[in-house]
Amino acid sequence: MIKKILFLLLFILLVTLSIFPRITEVVAHNYIFGFDQGRDFLAAKSIIVDHKLTLIGSEWGAGSAGLTGLFHGPGYFYFLSLAFVLFAGDPYGGVVFMFLLGILTIILSFFIGKKLLGLFGGYIFALLVAISPPLIGQSRFFWNTYPSSPLILMVFYFTYRINMHRKRLDILLASFFSAFIYNFQTGIAIPLCIALIIYTVLLLRFRKLKDIGTLIAGFVLGFLPFFLFELRHNFQGVLGIIAYIFADKKTDVTLLFLQILLKDHLNSFIYAIFDSFPNTNLPWWVLASVIFLPLFYFWYKEEDRNIRFFLIYLFIIPFIAFTVFAPLRNSVYPYYLRELTFIILFFFAYISSRAIRFRNTLVLSVVSVLFVWFLALALKNSYLVFVADVKDYGGGAKIKGKIDAIRFIYDDAKGKPFNLLVFTPPVYTYPYDYLLWWYGQKKYGYLPGSEKKGNVYLLIETDHEKPWTYKGWLETVIKDGKVVDTITLPSGLIVQKRTL
Repeated sequence: MIKKILFLLLFILLVTLSIFPRITEVVAHNYIFGFDQGRDFLAAKSIIVDHKLTLIGSEWGAGSAGLTGLFHGPGYFYFLSLAFVLFAGDPYGGVVFMFLLGILTIILSFFIGKKLLGLFGGYIFALLVAISPPLIGQSRFFWNTYPSSPLILMVFYFTYRINMHRKRLDILLASFFSAFIYNFQTGIAIPLCIALIIYTVLLLRFRKLKDIGTLIAGFVLGFLPFFLFELRHNFQGVLGIIAYIFADKKTDVTLLFLQILLKDHLNSFIYAIFDSFPNTNLPWWVLASVIFLPLFYFWYKEEDRNIRFFLIYLFIIPFIAFTVFAPLRNSVYPYYLRELTFIILFFFAYISSRAIRFRNTLVLSVVSVLFVWFLALALKNSYLVFVADVKDYGGGAKIKGKIDAIRFIYDDAKGKPFNLLVFTPPVYTYPYDYLLWWYGQKKYGYLPGSEKKGNVYLLIETDHEKPWTYKGWLETVIKDGKVVDTITLPSGLIVQKRTL
């Protein structure tokens, strides 16, 4: 009876913590719509409306990673295209899709955790995924990396099955999903592919040509758009990687390597791993001790050979990722390392389930206190964030601020033709271009021009770090004409009306 009550409470907690912190933007209909979101919905429009299919997605690092000619796969654009169709071009569809993917990720976490760790382990793993801050953030707005989460779980599941069943279908699916993640984040896909090769070939000692061929076939299928694009464009991505590796470095190589490796990259990995839990203000090394010391102890005592090998596979992934990113001469961002979130959460669920199985009172007491602390923080934060964000206007970063600015300009023009020029810190005006096409044209029946003549409206999005930068634009690019009026909207966006 006590077990039934406990599992009922865990189920209620799981449902509450799955939905409540993730549904804010779905309820408020107000969500971030910036550079990336505008660019990606324009790509979806190009696929659906203009019938232009593509073999590539967004450029690595949005073009600022120092690598040229390299792109994520096109899968995310086609994913958004489905939302585009079902919601008639409304970007709100992207938010709904990401919310549903977030719930799917938690459901998968439960079933995979239950399969590998038992019912209690499944609940713990799913609850940890439900309250993980970066995973909550993934459900609240759409971005190309975020749909990778359920795919990471699928990679883990089929990799676990490889040693258990030794079926080639599991090898094929594990390698396919490892590679297919490049459609959303190549920085996740490459370490997972390398880890799978090391795991199957070196640890499990797969030597049969059919097994190796199946592994390669999965990778080829997953990366197929990349190979096709490279063949059509004379291997520009491969040449870009070669140029990056052998680029002339003015800074001393040894010093640069040590600075990035020890200060920047390592800190990024530590942050990405331990930011996976609600912030307890514990030093990372304390949390690491609580998790990794019992982990090694229970792994040593583990009787299930499949779990033992699977834990080795999970453990080597961070080291492979670190090696892969070591040559990178810019920051390693946490979203490059999202697989590490699932790894550390699984480790916590594993030691919790094994503390119960081996009746280790000390470990069970420590992880129970920590787990209850996590839940309490998550419940508190979920409530406070929901109450604050559901009514947050969001300034110019969110969709309502941008729509209100466009509406203001159209209403002020009173149906007469006008020209519109936009200034944004990222330079590219993707979000406004899309909203003018989707909202402005649909509601008012026409699109503004972009010439410097007649009635001209200037829509200005200030840079919060350098709020004066738009003045240079006004003094150089837009320096003619008579200023009729300048208004700062509630969103913080500035509208200036001129006649030229």
